[in-house]
Amino acid sequence: DDGNQGKINIQRYLQKHYTKAMAQLIKHLVGLDNIVGVGTMNEPSPGYINVADLSLGFGQSPSEGSSKKPTLDELKYGLAPTPFQGMCLGEGHKQSVGEWSNGFLQHILGKPDRWITVNPGDRKAWTDSSAGCIWKQAGVWCTNPQTSQPELLRPDYFANVDFGRECYLPFASKYAEVLSSIWTSEAQQPLLIFVELPPLEFSSTPFPEIERDDLPNAVNATHWYDGVTLFTRSWKSYFSVNTRSHSPVFGYNNIFKMHTRELADIKRLGTDNMHGAPTLIGECGIPYDMVGTNFSSFGPQLAAMNHTLKCLEENMLSFTLWCYTPDNTNREGDWWNGEDLSLFCNDQKKKRNGPNKEKDVDDIYDGLRASRAFARPYARCIAGKPTENKFDLQKGLFRCVYRTVQKYDVPTEIFVPKLWCPSKSDMNIRMSKGGRWEVEEGAHWFVVKCWNADSGDAVENKVEIGGPGMKMQQLKMPFDIFG
Repeated sequence: DDGNQGKINIQRYLQKHYTKAMAQLIKHLVGLDNIVGVGTMNEPSPGYINVADLSLGFGQSPSEGSSKKPTLDELKYGLAPTPFQGMCLGEGHKQSVGEWSNGFLQHILGKPDRWITVNPGDRKAWTDSSAGCIWKQAGVWCTNPQTSQPELLRPDYFANVDFGRECYLPFASKYAEVLSSIWTSEAQQPLLIFVELPPLEFSSTPFPEIERDDLPNAVNATHWYDGVTLFTRSWKSYFSVNTRSHSPVFGYNNIFKMHTRELADIKRLGTDNMHGAPTLIGECGIPYDMVGTNFSSFGPQLAAMNHTLKCLEENMLSFTLWCYTPDNTNREGDWWNGEDLSLFCNDQKKKRNGPNKEKDVDDIYDGLRASRAFARPYARCIAGKPTENKFDLQKGLFRCVYRTVQKYDVPTEIFVPKLWCPSKSDMNIRMSKGGRWEVEEGAHWFVVKCWNADSGDAVENKVEIGGPGMKMQQLKMPFDIFG
């Protein structure tokens, strides 16, 4: 502990210096009008905390007083030893470990592809001069003197700890306090704190209850991905898997409903667990290096991205797309962890010759991949309470519906990219009876401004903008649904 012969607890030491480092960064960002807040930490993992049984995996123990059984659901990829197996391997005991892939065996049957003997040479991770495994020293497990084999003594050693309330929230509160004090004193406005916990479908720990006083100005920024598309690196409009029930889902309409429900559940976390906090999906996107991609056309990627955004629009959720990597290439992807989710790729840029080969201000979409899916119209300012704000890429139809309870002097503003409608004549604008509109033109987009005709108690206003539609790649169900 602090003050114990000059030593400091490693947890406090690391968190303190992490917060100080971020504090130095925020000092240099104060005053920039394109920054509204900061995240606490990207998808913090509980590790061993609250693991119900160290021999069974990373499943969490139920909350105190709950009648629920321990959850054993966890996403596994590659070699996935249990926590106890990891301890044994580090101490030099070979283990038979399951190797997992993102296919039928894991998502439906809950089984690994194969079993592999790991560390057959019994090599230790600990040096000879050390006392060995710290958890062995703590009495979590021992080596049986008769069999020389490891034995687990306390499988629930880390159980019954609320990671969210007891571990994450105290850190996040202190972190937010330090950064907010710096920001508010200089910028004279509150700093939003984005709570970026792992996607619910891949998280082993429940979302915590966060009171407003615990974390002021907090935003629910939970991440979401279409997991089957992400991990199989393929888009299948006809088949998916419910990652909660491990049951197959057939047909696009059922897939759309499932993913829409998942996002609605995330949105409710802000309303319920965070007591009315707004929700911003902190991460979402698709893999561009899909199986079979030749990087000359992006039909499956366009369909997958359009699906993701349709699900977000159905819930009227704000979001940030992951990601933009300026040095992305087809071969190396995002240069991190083998991922390739960047909207932009250098290899997709047009090859130009001549004096203007380094710059083409008229082509802001150069290098983007499947851009028709994400460069889409949306209502950026709404003179009322929105009830619908969505775009049908196939039909080429944008629709915004909102209710007004008073007369506003400002219009509803709709962003329309020229990638969709190159000219004003491509737009067919329709409004509720008596409404009027005008179109302002920018270099690469239009802004459609709409004024309502009526106001009063719950008056519904509609705006529709028709434009060019787009055929989507139609896929038929093959025999190998995971192929």
